[in-house]
Amino acid sequence: MAPATRPDGASQGMLATLRRRRFRTVWIANLAANFGWLIQGVGAAWLMTQLDPRADMVALIQTATQAPILLLALLAGAAADVWDRRTVLIVAQAWVLGISALLALLAWCGLVGPWLLLLFTFALGAGAALNGPAWQAVVRDLVPVRELAAAVTLNAVAFNLARSLGPALGGAVVAVAGAQAAFLLNAVLGVGMLVVLFGLRRTEREPDLPRERVGGAVIAGLRYVSQAPPIQATLLRGLVFGFAAASVMALLPVLAREQLGGGPVLYGVLLGAFGVGAMSGAFLIHPLRHRMGNEQLVTILSGVFGAATLAIGLLPSLPTALIALPFAGAAWLGAFSTFNIAVQMSSAFWVQARMLSIYQMVVFGGMALGSWIWGELAHAVGTPAALAASGALMLASLTLHLVAKLPGGEARDLRPAPDWQRPVPKVDFDIEEGPVLVLVEYKVGLDDARAFAAAMDEVGHLRRRDGARRWQLFQDTSDAEHWIEAFTVGSWLEHLRQLRRMTAADSAAVAQATRFHRDLAPPVVRRLIHREGLEAVPSARMPAGRADGG
Repeated sequence: MAPATRPDGASQGMLATLRRRRFRTVWIANLAANFGWLIQGVGAAWLMTQLDPRADMVALIQTATQAPILLLALLAGAAADVWDRRTVLIVAQAWVLGISALLALLAWCGLVGPWLLLLFTFALGAGAALNGPAWQAVVRDLVPVRELAAAVTLNAVAFNLARSLGPALGGAVVAVAGAQAAFLLNAVLGVGMLVVLFGLRRTEREPDLPRERVGGAVIAGLRYVSQAPPIQATLLRGLVFGFAAASVMALLPVLAREQLGGGPVLYGVLLGAFGVGAMSGAFLIHPLRHRMGNEQLVTILSGVFGAATLAIGLLPSLPTALIALPFAGAAWLGAFSTFNIAVQMSSAFWVQARMLSIYQMVVFGGMALGSWIWGELAHAVGTPAALAASGALMLASLTLHLVAKLPGGEARDLRPAPDWQRPVPKVDFDIEEGPVLVLVEYKVGLDDARAFAAAMDEVGHLRRRDGARRWQLFQDTSDAEHWIEAFTVGSWLEHLRQLRRMTAADSAAVAQATRFHRDLAPPVVRRLIHREGLEAVPSARMPAGRADGG
């Protein structure tokens, strides 16, 4: 099959993407940063077992790590879409480096208590929340669309390669030099990423419209989700999977300490087994995704993760954990990378970081809530029972494929539409003035009326998704072949942005509806600006710097 119909890169080996120098350099730096992040996580979790060994307090380390993504990810995604993503990444990485170094210093001085540790863990999570959407969106700038799935999977491999070795290394570092050394190592390993980011070419293109405000960008992102059923289905599946799967990461330190009688080294070994499974499974899951499709693969992986977690809960022993955790790791990587790919393949370029941020917010919010719930349950009834309950919930989630199917098949062309044209008004008004009423008039034969209305329904979704406040389709009562599409936009600037946001797939949908238009001339488009107590100048062409944005 031609690459044009296989935008996810199935026609190439996954490792072929590493031949691209820019991606390879960033990937290696990210791998080092992942090692630091995992080592820091081991240090924080184990330090909490010394400061306050209760299961619910240990589980709160995971909650503190993931909660900032729930709270800040949407703002972070808007920032990554509005500003230069490279700059956003530099700020995020510098923040994580500074917080890690300060935490190491305070821990060395013996000044860290359980709640201060949670506060610093939350601050590190805030840096990760800012980094996540921008980093994932930058990947789309580093590789062709056909290699995006391979790049996303390779990034997951990098994280799980770090997970397979980093925790064991972290356990050794904590055992030899204390948690403070783990925090300092996180800062040191993040320096390479900063260096690479400073050398990376800016990803921001010269804007042809004034930059969006962050608040408006957030609203635009939420509006996009409300009109994108494929993304909604992916978010629901990711939320449930993340909530159920959070038990393993949250309770593994307690399982290692209380059930298996081990220390930080054993905890690192268990995390390493999980990571080895994830890393190894990636090379099987990538081709399986192309063979089975997103839906069937995620259903199978949910069953595998649920069965593995249930086994650990019902038979809490070291052999059971070492056998089950690699399967859980493979399912974890496969499911989350598939959710990520589904979101990216369903998102237009202009809103991609916001969609990824909403995905992260939902999934990691579910994981943060799950970490807390499973921690409280473990505190009440024991760690094995809590793990068994989460495994049973994951198995029950297999029924979700009946109501929320993941997007699959050939990806839509979500590149910017090539035929973007800016309308030039002939009256004087400010570019932010509005609202604007847009009327599009069609001439449609009665025999095509039903098909035209169905095609226009999709057009209505994309108009609302890209900025229309209200969209309606009218049929003239005195001329049954005369139809009017009507929608309003908040301002002239928002209307220009709406036109600029059109993708190639959107243009194809509009063309599909327009083919029912019978007149030789194209449909008449009227754009009306709201007037109230203002003096219109219909004969004067718009001066430069006004409504045409010149």
